Amino acid sequence: MTRVTIQKILKHASPCETRAVAYGGDGRAVRLFTQRWSGQGEPARYGAVYDARLRAFVDELRGAFCQLSNGEEAFLRLKARGGLSEGAAIRVKVQSEARTGKLARVAITDEPLADHETFDLWRATIGASQDTEIREDREAVEAAFDDVMSPNAVLPGGGTLHIARTRALTAIDVDTSGRIDKGSAGARALAVNRDAITEMVRQIGLRGLGGLFVLDCVSPINADAATRLRVTAREAFQIFGFPHAKVLKPSALGLLEASTAWRVRPIDEILAETPDETTLLCLLRVLQREADAQTNAFFELCLNDQIWPTYLARKADVDQALAEGFSGRVTVVKTDAEENEVRRK
Repeated sequence: MTRVTIQKILKHASPCETRAVAYGGDGRAVRLFTQRWSGQGEPARYGAVYDARLRAFVDELRGAFCQLSNGEEAFLRLKARGGLSEGAAIRVKVQSEARTGKLARVAITDEPLADHETFDLWRATIGASQDTEIREDREAVEAAFDDVMSPNAVLPGGGTLHIARTRALTAIDVDTSGRIDKGSAGARALAVNRDAITEMVRQIGLRGLGGLFVLDCVSPINADAATRLRVTAREAFQIFGFPHAKVLKPSALGLLEASTAWRVRPIDEILAETPDETTLLCLLRVLQREADAQTNAFFELCLNDQIWPTYLARKADVDQALAEGFSGRVTVVKTDAEENEVRRK
């Protein structure tokens, strides 16, 4: 199957953050990008190449710990030591970004170091060409990120997926409310299950998920339908850029299991790990919207006791962004109020 072609990328640069959405040929979003604080101090990105130092072998895990040139610790999978020794200088490529409770995973490479901008690296890893259209669209980017933070996803033909992450797996349930299909019960079940599988895989790419997935399919499912659903899933993973995914036929209980390797850090983890930073960046987007609508007005960015320390920790970055973006029209003030707000002077 042919991988989905990235037709366009919509981007929005706000103070201290850049976000983008990649769209396939059907006009639906397939990948998201976010970078905070111009990438300063961020973990290693998927697809990036680093010089590294091998620190310690862990034979029981068939690998070794190494330290990347950016100071980050990573895990290197090794079938054998192959003449390597602790302390050796190596070059590695990031196979999976660090996420909650997990180090970044890397592999030895002979690829050259490349001083790519993070956004350009992301474009390359999702298969976007140099000719792919890129343009600013604040509203579309905002909507795409809001959708991904919802536990629900609407099926194109009607119905809803309910997506729940656990430590062990991601569970997906199919809700057929509001959907009308013709034909026998088996035909209706097959139609909705095929839609659900395709949407599940799209959501995996959008949300940056990996690991084990379990889809609770709609019954009834006979032997022929089970085979067809597995084919649908394998094709969907190919189309959305996961060629090595593993898929099983739905079980007797109607559970379709699939797995794919982790690549990027999930969007929800990025937003949830530092909630105060997320709140501050959201306020800066609100400020940008208000300032763009009232080009001659002056504003106060009012921060409460909870967010103020986050501002102080990033004061140099925020103040520079405000000076460059608003030409002295914005003052940051500490407030005793419970709510943070953008206030016109």
